[in-house]
Amino acid sequence: MRSVVACLALVLLFSSTLAAQSESGQRKPLPLERRVFDLEREVADLRREIGFLQMAPVPGQLSLCDRAIPLGNEDVREAFEREFYQFLENRGLLTILVKRYGKFLAVVSEEIERQKMPTDLIYLAIAESYLNPRAVSSASAGGLWQFIKDTGKREGLFINDEIDERYSVKSSTRSALGYLGKLHAEFGDWLVAMAGYNAGEKRIREAIANQNTKDFFEMFLPQETERYVYRIAALKEILANPHKYGLPLEKGDYYRPYAVADITISLERETHTAVLAEAMELPYRTFREYNLHIRKYRLSRGVYHLYVPVEKKGIFLRRIKANPAVAIENEG
Repeated sequence: MRSVVACLALVLLFSSTLAAQSESGQRKPLPLERRVFDLEREVADLRREIGFLQMAPVPGQLSLCDRAIPLGNEDVREAFEREFYQFLENRGLLTILVKRYGKFLAVVSEEIERQKMPTDLIYLAIAESYLNPRAVSSASAGGLWQFIKDTGKREGLFINDEIDERYSVKSSTRSALGYLGKLHAEFGDWLVAMAGYNAGEKRIREAIANQNTKDFFEMFLPQETERYVYRIAALKEILANPHKYGLPLEKGDYYRPYAVADITISLERETHTAVLAEAMELPYRTFREYNLHIRKYRLSRGVYHLYVPVEKKGIFLRRIKANPAVAIENEG
C-alpha cells in the first residue's frame, strides 16, 4: 500500500511539473505532451488501485430474500467470500452490471411487485445472464433468465421456429418468477428455491429426502449450485452499494431504462419484419434488440406480440393502421 502511494506521489509531482512547463509558454515537442497525457492516465489508474485497496471488507451482516446469511459459520463465510472477491477483481464487469441494473430494474421490479415476490430476485437474473437478454449458455439456455427450451415451454413461454419468448424480457421475467414461486411453494425457502432454479427441482427433492434437512446452509449440493446462491448474495451486496466498493456511478451513468409498449398485432399474410421496423422508425438492429423473441425475417400469418419503445408507440400505431395486411389486437 505504501509503495503504491509513493508511486502516486512521484507521478503527480512529475505530471504537475511538466504541465507547468507547458503552461509557462515553454512549448515542448509533441512527444512531451504525449508523456504528460500518459502520466495523467497512470495517475488515474493508481487512484483507482488505491480505492480498491482501501475498499471496505465483507460486511458483518448479510441477507438474501430476508434470509440471514450466517457469516459466523466459517464454511459459509468462505463460500461467500469466494464469489464476493472474484467479482471485486473485475471492476469492468461490475461497472457494466451496475449500469445494466439501472436499465432493467423498473421492468423486472414491476413484475416482481405484481406477483408479490421478494425484490432480491432481480439478482438471480443478474447471476444468470449478467442482464444480457441475448445470452446463450453452453447448454443452450437462453435469455435474461436462461431458460432451456423444455422448461420455458413448461412455464408458459411460446417457442417455435419463428418466435422464442425466452428472449422476451417481459415474457421471460413473468415465467421465471412464476417458476420461482412454484419452487418456493414446494420447498418453503427462497434460497432453496434458487438452488432448485439452478439444479432442477428433482435434484433438490432428492437432496431433501436423503439429507433430512430443508435448510440451504445444511444441504450438500452440487458445487455449482452452492456457488450460484452465494454468487447471487455477492451481487446483491455489491450492486446495492456500488460506491462502497469503488464503483462511483450515478443514475445518469446508467444505460437508458428499458421502457416499451406491448402491442399485439394480427398479420393477415406473411410479412417481412423490416415492415414493422420501418413503422417504428427504427433501424432494423434496434427493432430486433427490442424484439429478440422474433427469430425469422419473415413472420407467417398469425398473432404476435411486439415491443415498441414508448416514445415510438404513437407513430407505430398510426403507420401500422394504414397497412391493410396488419390489424391491431391490443394497443398496449
